[in-house]
Amino acid sequence: MTPEEYGVLGGTAKVTDAACERFNTVLASARTAGPAAPAGAGTAAHREDGPPVGLLAALALQAGELLLVRAVGRRGMVALHGMQKLRLLRRPRTGGELTSTAAVRSVKALGAGTATEVVVSFADENGNAVAESTSLLVHSPPLSAPLPSPAPAAAAGDPARTTAYGITRELVAAYAAASGDHNPIHLSPEAARSAGFDEVIAHGMLTFALAGRHLADRLGEDRIGELQLRFNRPLAVPAAGAELFITDRTAANGALVLTATDGAGTPVATGRAALLPPPTDRGTHRA
Repeated sequence: MTPEEYGVLGGTAKVTDAACERFNTVLASARTAGPAAPAGAGTAAHREDGPPVGLLAALALQAGELLLVRAVGRRGMVALHGMQKLRLLRRPRTGGELTSTAAVRSVKALGAGTATEVVVSFADENGNAVAESTSLLVHSPPLSAPLPSPAPAAAAGDPARTTAYGITRELVAAYAAASGDHNPIHLSPEAARSAGFDEVIAHGMLTFALAGRHLADRLGEDRIGELQLRFNRPLAVPAAGAELFITDRTAANGALVLTATDGAGTPVATGRAALLPPPTDRGTHRA
């Protein structure tokens, strides 16, 4: 199919205080170590600042997947997340309703499967553009062998800021409930093995949400203007759990370079974040 043949799918999403608090509670339960959060940080502070970037991205992913299922379905295919980008244009408020518009930007053959780029735009009750999400979704037949591990990323000269998270199967299940992503490869060892994985794998969007949480704890939720991750390999979650380390370093242009690594130091995701100036430096145009 061509991108035009997928059409456009509209929808609405209610960003309630309860949903934001639940989502932040799930993310907070994963933290095991790292730099101290700034004064006033925590679940309540994140909720009052507006919905976390991970929740907005999860809502966008739902809208994009609904568009794909409506158009062609994906039975018998393994769905993996290749890349996720969220750009914030205006800080949405909790308690408000967002309208979404999902469309396919590109479709490319990838072996026996496809790589589909889906763009979802959000607007608030007044029609103001709020955010734009871009997802690269890969659908392929069941894997015959585990994905190879990429070489560890080279260390940069800028001091690293790292937060450690404990990823358990219980946490993955809680994230599935909070985000609405119930893909069985994240929840069932049998489904994961039938798809070609040795263990249950964590949602790529859980890593994305924790990267957003790492930045929000350190800088404040409203400093995140854009967050993008490319998922290098799935994070396996055995019965004993797994470790995930989110690290950011400042690049020469002021953007932040992000790396997510497992307990062995292997990158599972890499990306970047663009920061907004502190609220007092912005004036009133982003009210």
